[in-house]
Parts: sequence; structure tokens; C-alpha cells
Amino acid sequence: MTSFGHVLKDIRAARGMSQATLALALDSTQRHLSFLETGRSLPTASFLARICRTLDLNIAQRVNIYDASGLTNPYAQRDMGSGEIHAALDMIEQRVLKNWPFPALVLDPDWNVLRSNSAFDQIFGGLMPKGNAPPNLLEVMMSEIFQGLVQNWDEAAGVMFYRLQRAAAHSPRIAQVLQTAQSQGRFAGMEQHLGELGEIPIFLPIRIALPEGPVMELSSLLGKLASCQDALIEGLEIELMVPLDEASEQTMHALTSNT
Repeated sequence: MTSFGHVLKDIRAARGMSQATLALALDSTQRHLSFLETGRSLPTASFLARICRTLDLNIAQRVNIYDASGLTNPYAQRDMGSGEIHAALDMIEQRVLKNWPFPALVLDPDWNVLRSNSAFDQIFGGLMPKGNAPPNLLEVMMSEIFQGLVQNWDEAAGVMFYRLQRAAAHSPRIAQVLQTAQSQGRFAGMEQHLGELGEIPIFLPIRIALPEGPVMELSSLLGKLASCQDALIEGLEIELMVPLDEASEQTMHALTSNT
């Protein structure tokens, strides 16, 4: 089996599709797919494009399957330190984060903070570790200091846990931090508290009381740029924090009135 055959078979298996099912979706034949997976045939550029379109492969998957095919890869593989990536991050910071009135940041798959706006820096900057390396938001959130600021930890822990569980599938670092946090009992009261809520509300806020400051009820809007065609940038997450009530909104505006 060729490298391309391995990649195609892995993608098909991950979707729970048989060769016959995928062949039908691709308007091809099971024989053709069998030949591709065993290396008896190689894909054409048009058929490879059809695979990407039909299976709605993300950019990282497209980069991988093009590389394995031996065909010219139209998706550039850039380094995180490249000028193009830095320019893309600067654009997100200037066009998105800077124009969001509340705390906002860009996270990589390990939850390292690559960019943040002035509202985030002013409200939460004191919690971030200092140094040349990007601060890791997850390590801050799992710290005793941060947990002490969250008034409804057992309630908010459920929101955090399921988001982290999804992220851990793509990040060994997050998986390790999550495992450590679980062993330390960070999420011990989560299931019991959710069970006691009865009917779970539409939004479960994170209720944060800053040192010597007012309480804020927050959630987050998570997003990506829809037209992104780079695997590294596609893997980033833009987090826009949202106050869930008028008092929290006024508090945030007051805390950032000088920005």
C-alpha cells in the first residue's frame, strides 16, 4: 500500500465509510478505490480535488493527502515563525481583536496565547505569567489562583471540561494538563452540580470576581476565518469574551475605559 493509499484508507475509516459508499459519493467505483488504496493506481489531480470537496477535508487533511499523492501540492506549508504567518496574526489582531470591545485573544491548538487585545491585557494581564514565551491560557485556568477567582467553579467546570476534552483530541499538551487537573480533583464536583441544576439554562456563565473588584458573568464566542486556506492559521482559535448581563458589560467598559 502506498502512502496515498494509507492516507485515503485512514480518512475513509475515520468517516465510517466502506469503499462502496465512498465510491458512490465520489461517482466512482469500488474497484477504482481499491486500486488507489492498494497502490495499483494513482490519483489524478481532478480526482484528488473531488475527494477533498466531497469529504469536506480541512486544510491540514488536504495538505496531507496532496503530499501523499505525489502531485503538486497547492497548499503551502508555512512555519509558525514565517513572515506570512506573523502578518496573518497581525491582521487578525488589528481587524478583529482590536475592534472587539471586550477581552479577545488568539489561541494555538495548545492554548498558547499568540495575540490578545488591550481589554484582555488590562483585565486579565495580571494573571498571565511573564516571559518571552507565549503564556498558556489552559495552565492559568487550571491554577489554584484562577480557580479561587471563579465563584461558580463546579458549575463552570462542566463548560470548561467538555471544551478541553474536545481540544485534547488534537493536542497532547492539553490532554496532559487535563489529566493532571482531573487527578488533582479540579472537576470532582462537576457532574454532581450539573445534576442538581435540574433544567440546565441556555448559558452557563463563568462568574469571575477579580481581586478587590466586581463580579463578571462571562462566556466566549469561538471562531475562525471562513476563507482561511492555511493549515496553521486554520488550527488557531479566535476567542471573543462576551459579558452575559448588563452589569458585567458595564464592569468591563469601566475596567477598560482607558484603552
